[in-house]
Amino acid sequence: MLSILRTTTAFLEERGVAEPRLSAEHLLADVLDCRRLDLYLRYDRPLSSEELASYRSRVKRRMVGEPVQYITGVAGFRGLELAVDQRVLVPRPETERLVAEVLEWARARAGRGRAPDSGWRILDLGTGSGAIACALSVELEGVRRVVASDRSVEALTVARENGARVGAAAMAWVAADGLSAFRSGPTFHAIVANLPYVADSDIAGLPIEVARWEPAGALFAGPAGTEAIAATVEDAPRCLAPGGLLALEVGRGQDAEARRRIDATPGLEFLAGWRDLAGVARGVLALADGREA
Repeated sequence: MLSILRTTTAFLEERGVAEPRLSAEHLLADVLDCRRLDLYLRYDRPLSSEELASYRSRVKRRMVGEPVQYITGVAGFRGLELAVDQRVLVPRPETERLVAEVLEWARARAGRGRAPDSGWRILDLGTGSGAIACALSVELEGVRRVVASDRSVEALTVARENGARVGAAAMAWVAADGLSAFRSGPTFHAIVANLPYVADSDIAGLPIEVARWEPAGALFAGPAGTEAIAATVEDAPRCLAPGGLLALEVGRGQDAEARRRIDATPGLEFLAGWRDLAGVARGVLALADGREA
């Protein structure tokens, strides 16, 4: 088995595939229905002809850039195993940090006795696979309702399946483009969004795994790349409860523009920004009316 992994790793590396060793390991673990660690505990186990054929078919898909998560059909997110395919983006580590920022804010409010008596009402705008909504529903104590919305009905289908898959309770699913559908309804204690933030002209700079395989509607926001962020900031004060949190993931170099728009929006007050593990500014937080929920 180890020789097959070494050969496959070299094969993928020669063809410029990102993370060739991890790709080889994940694909073989998927074929054998085991953990990556188990591959090294069973290093002398031979593969059957059927297993070898199945592995080769996966490697061929990876060779042309298809993400490992689409090939295996699953992606990890904050300890959850989510189903993913080409209808949704592959959940990113940066978005795990977005969820962590929201949890920290909500728990701090609860620690000061300011959690809402009726339970948290949270909107995951542009839910995609449902990763954010599922994680918040599972991890945040005192949730009354997590609403997951997306303009893509196909993405909502995946998100709903993931809600059931992880046992997320108090969920609602809404087909909507932006915040327009929520302007006249009940307000939210937090709006969390990982929106499209790639400029249309930046497609050439994207990895093949992203540009060729992931859904364009979840990636591209328009000529500037900040169009969806701008629209969300503008509408957020009408959809947030007093002191409610707006938490946005942004693209590289977009944090200053996001803050400028927050500062220019009546009813919103900039709270903080956050950076990813590489030190890149990756998100902004704002409060409605500057008061605590």
